[in-house]
Amino acid sequence: MKSVSCLCATLLLALCGCAHTAVAEDAALAAEWRELRQVAGHHAGGPWRQDLDAWQGRKHQLMQSLAERLLAEKPDAAGVRALMGEPDRRVAAGAAEHADWLRRTQWQGEPDGELWSYHWRGDHDQLLVAMVGGRVGAVGWLYAWE
Repeated sequence: MKSVSCLCATLLLALCGCAHTAVAEDAALAAEWRELRQVAGHHAGGPWRQDLDAWQGRKHQLMQSLAERLLAEKPDAAGVRALMGEPDRRVAAGAAEHADWLRRTQWQGEPDGELWSYHWRGDHDQLLVAMVGGRVGAVGWLYAWE
């Protein structure tokens, strides 16, 4: 019985360590995203920068990783803000752009409700987060496809 208790305690500590590592990784990704978000790339009036503007550049990769976390964890609005910050734009359900964005976006999950936009390359290409019932319901990319 004692060995089972030790095993359970060891597993619990290992799980706590994994959770702590995931939280630290999320915080590091979020901090790097916030830093790159402040810099204007080509589509936001600045010069072309590989890490900001290129397909699979660092900013694009960070946003993809953060989107995966949002989809997996389905946080509430406060959790999204903690990870991503305030959205660049919000589009309410029923607004003229809402149906267009739903149609043109490559979604993972079931989109509905208010759409939060996080710009990758200005408003040219964006990560959308669909807030369904106060939580993340879907994420998707709205690309210009030029």
